[in-house]
Amino acid sequence: MKKFFILCLIMTILLPCLATGEELPIGKAKTSKGSVFVIRAGKQIPVSVGDKLFQNDTIRTGSASSVGIIFEDNTVLSLGPDSEIVIDEYVFTPEKGVFSMITRMLRGTASYLSGIIGRQSPESVKFQTPDATIGIRGTQFLVKVADNHSRSCNF
Repeated sequence: MKKFFILCLIMTILLPCLATGEELPIGKAKTSKGSVFVIRAGKQIPVSVGDKLFQNDTIRTGSASSVGIIFEDNTVLSLGPDSEIVIDEYVFTPEKGVFSMITRMLRGTASYLSGIIGRQSPESVKFQTPDATIGIRGTQFLVKVADNHSRSCNF
């Protein structure tokens, strides 16, 4: 009877936590300079160092601004001034061998340094620009998406 009571008590405490369905963060802002915002659920929120980022977040920098992001797999993404990127999908479940990172670069400049996903499953990393999709096969690259949607990439 005592074990049953303890089990019920544990379930009473844990079940509401599991039912909230809170999304897990996929990374955080490691550096932030100037005007940096995340657009989440239609709201623009200022970004500070240490702030958590989530799948489907849009990160936007103002002029003379930049942000450095570190993802759960140790991927590093840096955005320069007047940049905007959407994190469409991020899945890092190494215990099940499930990896995916899909981002959309809308404008500006970005520097990418691969983490575990890019090293263990390079085909799972996609970096989309208005004119092309970059499949990551190396460990780092730079990309610039101009306002007129021309692009340049350095691998």
